[in-house]
Amino acid sequence: MVKQNHQDKVDVIIVGGGFSGLTAARELRLLGHKVLVLESRDRLGGRTWVDYRLNSNLEMGGTYVHWYQPHVWTEITRYGLELATAPKAQRVYWISNGVAKSAPVDEYKKMLKQTVDRMMSVSNEYLPLPYDPLYSEKIREMDGVTAEQFMKDFGLTQEEYDILHGWVASDFCGPPAEGAATQIFRWWVFSQGNWNTHSAMISTYRLKDGTKALIDAIAADADADIKLSTVVKKVEHKIDSVVVTDQNGDKFYSKAIIVTVPLSVLKDITFEPALSFEKQAASREGQTSKGVKVWARVKGELEPFDALAPGEYPLNSVHLDRYVDGDSIIVGFGPNVEWLNPNDREGVEKALRIWIPEIEVIESTGHDWVNDEFSRETWPMLKPNQLTQYLEEWYTPENSVFLAGSTYAKGWASFIDGAIETGLTVSRKVHQHLTGIGTFTRKLPASN
Repeated sequence: MVKQNHQDKVDVIIVGGGFSGLTAARELRLLGHKVLVLESRDRLGGRTWVDYRLNSNLEMGGTYVHWYQPHVWTEITRYGLELATAPKAQRVYWISNGVAKSAPVDEYKKMLKQTVDRMMSVSNEYLPLPYDPLYSEKIREMDGVTAEQFMKDFGLTQEEYDILHGWVASDFCGPPAEGAATQIFRWWVFSQGNWNTHSAMISTYRLKDGTKALIDAIAADADADIKLSTVVKKVEHKIDSVVVTDQNGDKFYSKAIIVTVPLSVLKDITFEPALSFEKQAASREGQTSKGVKVWARVKGELEPFDALAPGEYPLNSVHLDRYVDGDSIIVGFGPNVEWLNPNDREGVEKALRIWIPEIEVIESTGHDWVNDEFSRETWPMLKPNQLTQYLEEWYTPENSVFLAGSTYAKGWASFIDGAIETGLTVSRKVHQHLTGIGTFTRKLPASN
């Protein structure tokens, strides 16, 4: 796909062909810049990926969108894409004190709604301006508290705690004991304390033709040079120039660079001069998300359901997604990929039988994003103190190096919307850097 001679100098190199990278490429092209995208995988999309499995097109990674997510909804509108949704749940299963329970969805929601709305509303106190997450000093007081500790301190009954622990564990795709309460606040605040709105925003609507349809539309508009299967190993940078070296020793030249790799992968790239201590420390720390997304085809057409279990279970959240040829396709999320191999049919069946003892799994599948060398995490979820310690530093470019990606979003961090947000904002900063309109970067001394 690439047309560039390696010795040619482009205006901007973008490392990563996911939503943030391709959005930035499109915007910079519209502003008249020559752009080269270097993508480590043999496809575009990053941690979104539609693959045909279980006789259906399945989203192996990021999936959910909503019209309350402004950046992704603008793109959906721009390209005329349609939404799809799963059958509406009729029954909810949950585990409390090790005992499986179930109820019709209306009864379940009546039991929990007042508590959930009250708990979610706490986020409004700490994030009065959701797109300026450090606006209130109160956020600094809370940022050291884990999501698990917040729930323990909230005064929940044991049953409420068990249910909500599973819910929050699935949101973190990892243990609530390791995730920051402020990170989940950043999801809750957009619903203004309304549980039904929140559920619709984060786990209900997907693109009818898959995330690939949106990725391909943005890439076509970008019309940038794209080089796949190119793993960036080294970035040498000055205030007005960049030299990038890939895994084969090939070099690429530009005036600026946007690096969109996941935070956990940033440490795998050598920067000369080195990036700031804070950027390096954050990448070494990694994030909370180390879980698994599981797809399973089960025998027969099950009644539409949701299921929840506390964070010590291999699956915390499961729901029926669709029907295929007389069978049911379900999707679930667990907190630790080491506990459950998504391709282990028997293991997945055993995990599901804690709720539905008679369920029969025909086939299961998934992708191990945590041990994937190009992601090393699922969706990004911050640990305690990372928001207040690193957010401003992530926004500070160094020489001609800029970071973008869902991790760094001010609004819908962890979502496709957040990736698009940073692609938009960072591309504008790069344009201003190249044209001398504004000064945003920290100039670093040259390496010895």
